[in-house]
Amino acid sequence: MSYRLLGMALLALGFTCLPAFGQFLSVGIKAGVPLNDVFVNGGTGNLSGVTNRLIIGPEAEVRLPFHLGIEVDALYRHYSLGGNSTNEWDFPVLLKYRFRGVALVHPYVEAGGIFNHVSDIANVTSNSSVAGFVIGGGLDIHPLLVHITPEFRYVHWRSVNYNFAALSSALASNQNQAQFLVGLTF
Repeated sequence: MSYRLLGMALLALGFTCLPAFGQFLSVGIKAGVPLNDVFVNGGTGNLSGVTNRLIIGPEAEVRLPFHLGIEVDALYRHYSLGGNSTNEWDFPVLLKYRFRGVALVHPYVEAGGIFNHVSDIANVTSNSSVAGFVIGGGLDIHPLLVHITPEFRYVHWRSVNYNFAALSSALASNQNQAQFLVGLTF
C-alpha cells in the first residue's frame, strides 16, 4: 500500500469521525448581563457613573459520559468609570451535569472555579486578578444542530479584586455577583 493511498484512507476515516467528534465537543459564544451591581460603594464613591451591562465571549464544552461536561469560557466586559476605562476578563472552568429532560430540553447544573483579570486600570489600590467559585443552572435547548443554553450564575470572589480609590472614595468590586447568560454552541 502506498503512502498516498494510506493518507487518503486516513483522511476519509477522519471525515467519517467528524460527526462523532462533534457529539462531544461544542464551541460557540456566550453573552449576558449582570443582575446586580458589579461594584459596591465603600464610602462616598458614585456608582451612577459606572456602565457595564454586556458580558460576552467564546465558550467551549467537552461532553463526557454519564451526562457530565466540562465548560470553559473567556468572558469579557468593558467598564466606563467616570472617565476611566477598564477591561475585565473572567475565565470560568465548570463541571456540568445534565438531567434527563423532555424532547429537546435538558436542565443542567454547573459548578467550578473562576479566575478574573482586570486590565487598563488607572489608580488601582489593590489586586487586579482574583479567583473565586461559580454555581449555576439553566436549560440546554437543542433544536437541530445548535445548543441554546439560557442560565443563571452566581459568582463569589475570594476577595475584593480591585478598588478605585481615585474615584472620590473606595469604589470596589462586589464579591457576590449574579449573572444571566445565554450560550449558542454548535
